[in-house]
Amino acid sequence: MTQQRPSGPSDRHIEYVSGLPGADTDSAAVGSAPAGGRGPRGPIPHQQSRPGPEDDLLLATGEPVRPASTRAGRSSAASPRPGAPRTGSPASARTSAQTSRRTWMPNQHGAHYMLLLPPIMGWVVGGFSWVNLLFIPAWLGAYLTYWAWSQWARARSPRRRALALPPLAVYTSWTALLGIVTLSVAPYLLQWAVPLAPLCAVALRESWRGRERSLLSGLATTIAASLIAAVTYSLGVGGRGGFLGTGPDATSLPGASPNGELTGWAWMWLVTALTAAYFCGTVPYIKSMIRERFNRPLLAGTVAWHALVAAGTVWLASGGWLPWAHAALWLVLAVRSLVVPLWQWHLVRARRAPLRPRVMGITEIVFCLLFLLTIAIH
Repeated sequence: MTQQRPSGPSDRHIEYVSGLPGADTDSAAVGSAPAGGRGPRGPIPHQQSRPGPEDDLLLATGEPVRPASTRAGRSSAASPRPGAPRTGSPASARTSAQTSRRTWMPNQHGAHYMLLLPPIMGWVVGGFSWVNLLFIPAWLGAYLTYWAWSQWARARSPRRRALALPPLAVYTSWTALLGIVTLSVAPYLLQWAVPLAPLCAVALRESWRGRERSLLSGLATTIAASLIAAVTYSLGVGGRGGFLGTGPDATSLPGASPNGELTGWAWMWLVTALTAAYFCGTVPYIKSMIRERFNRPLLAGTVAWHALVAAGTVWLASGGWLPWAHAALWLVLAVRSLVVPLWQWHLVRARRAPLRPRVMGITEIVFCLLFLLTIAIH
């Protein structure tokens, strides 16, 4: 199926489509006629111009869409909005099933490794505590609650809001129950509400304004997720180290830099900062290849961020505070932040198949594993 896009209004052709629902297709004459004119048997002119939303629906479902002038004469059983699938049709059933499934299961595939890497970083440095068996499900429930909330907040119809209410109620109850149980056995975790609450407030506000995928929202949720590394470290050391790891005994806990000068919470805070730096750079990096293609200021900021962190890691590695393998990884990340988006832009301009989000996700999993290994092995 091909679509012709006329170069200008002067060469548009006019199709005469019968206004009667049951009219024979042979009675529709196609040709040129004066603007606003009528052919034999009272056809209604329909000017075809550039493809729009109706053409997208035709390509997606294969169902032709009648012009608005002909839909006006149809019976009340017609679809309520232009191009909408008919009620009870297979396309309508598929759409309803997909909408219902999206309210329960997040489609942000990049969030998976962002949810898992920080807790593992805390376990590697501080050790594993059985309280994680309560905390990690509560943490995942908090993310699902945020997802359900964002779906409910962005809904603009009573039906969609009604679909988002059951997962919102289930995930909120799940998170609240596990959170209460976790705090009852580890009350020192309550201190982490101080840095996490403002970040969650920013993310919820952006969702309420319909901007849950904005750069501000992405950075807020990324920093919050990265702080979970420090939270699981706190569980590993049993809450020792004072308020947010600033107590007098904070440096006598597990974990140390390669040169042994950073120990306990000092080393853990450096690991947490590097984790946040990695994910904060990943957010605009991915956006520059999908939603913000050809956004040169965003790409420049992404490259500048990676270059700055890479320079910092090289300086830390030269002093023995970081493994050289981790600094080398950041140099690779800095080069990647420029080369891969430019390659993606070239593929799009050349009308070739661009990198798919799944390929990007698999690549990020590999870099996450390298990030973990270069920190853990020194």
